[in-house]
Amino acid sequence: YNKRLKKSRKKFETENIGMEKQLICISRQYGSGGREIGEAVAKKLGLPCYDKCLITQAAQKSGLPEGIVAEYDERGENLGFAISGNPFADSAALAETFYSDQARVFDAERRVILELAAQGGCVIIGRCASAILRSAGEHPLSVFIYADPADRARRIAARNGLDERRAMHRAQKIDRMRKHHFDFYADTLWGEPASYDLMLSSSEYGITGAAEVIAAAARAGKRGV
Repeated sequence: YNKRLKKSRKKFETENIGMEKQLICISRQYGSGGREIGEAVAKKLGLPCYDKCLITQAAQKSGLPEGIVAEYDERGENLGFAISGNPFADSAALAETFYSDQARVFDAERRVILELAAQGGCVIIGRCASAILRSAGEHPLSVFIYADPADRARRIAARNGLDERRAMHRAQKIDRMRKHHFDFYADTLWGEPASYDLMLSSSEYGITGAAEVIAAAARAGKRGV
């Protein structure tokens, strides 16, 4: 997998010498086809696409087992500890929250995302990438993919061998985790227009159509970048 990414990166750099890098971040509802759309965009633009491989690289950065990184991937911090009224105890609880495994995973993924963006253009799926890159002074094209509940349920059910009721239950649970993760670490809200440059329905455009719209927007450029 890493060899394919390096080959794709080298091909892109060779063909686009002198061009500004294209950074595209795709957030998505679970079951909307966002990952497939991101991969199609990357293929159209000749860019590497980063998704699950970020987990492996973040594990290497953090020193945590890959299984732990996968467990906390795109999950927000748990701020549900009780306030005792004891300033020393509450400070200790707060410190534990901000130096937890979740925080270490996010910091490792943040460093990986920044390193990948520094190397050149790419498509990054999820993981608060748009907020991370913006905070570092980059100007990524930020996209949110959503879909009708029925389409999401059918896609999840087919992929995971579930009935559509259980598939939708899984979608709602994972979307809550993604929203919690994004809202905790970003300065805007998950799924809200202010957080994105484009919001597209895969139910309306389909995988190929949505990828074409995003690729066209990326080629058109953003803010002169």
